[in-house]
Amino acid sequence: MKLLLVVQILLHLFLASKACTEIRVTAKDSSVIIGRSMEFMIDLMSDAIVEPKDYPHTAILPEKCAKINQQPLKWQNKHSLVYLDALHLPVGSDGQNEAGLSVGALLFPGFSKYQDVPLDKCGSSVSSLEFPVWILGNFKTVQELRKALKKDSFPLVWEQILKKDDLEYSFELHYSIMDKSGDGIIIEFTDQGRKVHENTIGIMTNSPPYDFHMLNLRNYVHLSKYAHDPLVLGKDQFDPTGQGSGLLGTPGDLTPPSRLVRAATLVHFADPVQTSQEAVNLVFHIMNSVDIPRGVAASHDHEGMADYTSWVVAKDLTNKVLYFRVYEDLTIRAIHLDKVMPGKNSHSKWENLLVDLWTSQMSLNPLPHTLNFKELSVWTPTVTLVTCVSLGKLSVCGPSWVTDGDACCSF
Repeated sequence: MKLLLVVQILLHLFLASKACTEIRVTAKDSSVIIGRSMEFMIDLMSDAIVEPKDYPHTAILPEKCAKINQQPLKWQNKHSLVYLDALHLPVGSDGQNEAGLSVGALLFPGFSKYQDVPLDKCGSSVSSLEFPVWILGNFKTVQELRKALKKDSFPLVWEQILKKDDLEYSFELHYSIMDKSGDGIIIEFTDQGRKVHENTIGIMTNSPPYDFHMLNLRNYVHLSKYAHDPLVLGKDQFDPTGQGSGLLGTPGDLTPPSRLVRAATLVHFADPVQTSQEAVNLVFHIMNSVDIPRGVAASHDHEGMADYTSWVVAKDLTNKVLYFRVYEDLTIRAIHLDKVMPGKNSHSKWENLLVDLWTSQMSLNPLPHTLNFKELSVWTPTVTLVTCVSLGKLSVCGPSWVTDGDACCSF
């Protein structure tokens, strides 16, 4: 009974967490950058996983299929890829491949209903949590995926309940797929079946379904980047109190519909950028507008717990680089997919990569390929910066950092 209660609490916890935001920025040099934030009530302990081309996969079977020893779906990556997991478990929460395809799995609570898998279709099914990695391994463009979705051979997607330490974790997700051409679709599984939406604006958050968000944007067509003209009433003239009056009415709360409107507004009105690095910089600036500090998006049902932005990524689909920052440290770091590729039939994993970069918790765990921590480069726009972080209770600095008084510094 106690275990059942804990499971029910955790399931409710996952339903209560509703925050993720994704945007697309295209530079004038045609570089495409996808920004995405991850918000959750608990520390997801995300790892970064790098897989090479031809890396083999065997899909998890639905329980009823496993009981009768059905053969699972198997595939080998057609493209090398990098993705972020959750809870140290095989959850493809976000990632990109070498062909320039991006997949984001965003929370979709209260609306998702995955597909049932008949016994004769067990070998043509993939779990809801493996689905992002399956897409990254098999497709190079959104158009390729769009065509595959129309075929009867496209795998059924069933709901996988994660089991860890005698507990069960439920994720309700919808999927945003974009590529380096700027093409994009949203895949949702609801009680109306599988739906594919064209993501023409390059923005996505969470519930409700995507078509609601597109309709809701019509409420904000009055927004403008330009300040309002002064208003004359009688003999008095009233000037705006400052710049930004054209954006009065932009929602500032943290609900998914409001975050989508705010992100879409900023992407649309921001000055065009020339290069991929300028686009990465713009992505992080816009993602700041939906950043959630710990404690401000709380629930009465979970005292002391609240959604917060545990990490933000900016995926350069053109140059094959995944930039990231974490809650504990806003320094932007990068994983260059071309430089960290493991050997055939092996993959590399940075354990707790996105949890704490400054303590012994930040450990490189090669499986089995050996990588050097220095391959995770620190990105700065055009100048070299000295970055220092207070040691606090720490006794040593991390790799490639030096002690300067009471701080760890990188030069």
